[in-house]
Amino acid sequence: MARVLSAAALLAAMVAAGCGPTPPAIVPVEGVVLLDGKPLPGAEVQFVPMIQGFGGEYIAVAVTDEQGRFKLACNGREGASAGENRVTVSEGPLPDEFRGQSAKAQMGASKFLAGLKNRPIPEKYGNLAQSPLSVTVTPDRKDYELTLTR
Repeated sequence: MARVLSAAALLAAMVAAGCGPTPPAIVPVEGVVLLDGKPLPGAEVQFVPMIQGFGGEYIAVAVTDEQGRFKLACNGREGASAGENRVTVSEGPLPDEFRGQSAKAQMGASKFLAGLKNRPIPEKYGNLAQSPLSVTVTPDRKDYELTLTR
């Protein structure tokens, strides 16, 4: 009886593993973020795939450079999930030296944030439910322009 139950459990596990959804293809994605036609430096860009059955490991993330350019990374690889992606753009992370509660860190963080160009980023772009940005990522296209307005 124990052997029958073990065999049944093994068969169920094999069937479940074979019937799961196929992970999305990760394809190279880079681009530029423009706010009111000007580059948006130091912003965090996230491409969130609209696929069922997969978690946060397929969210692609990047931080824009001084020219507003980004190159996404997802699940330890360069790129983003092929298919429809909702996109958020928000303030990027503070540099390590400006993190913490010390007066020096707080003063540095304030100066860093005040020095960022083309701010503020409208809040709607940082909220997945409110962001109007959506991109269909395809293997034959690598470069994407994200246009934000105030």
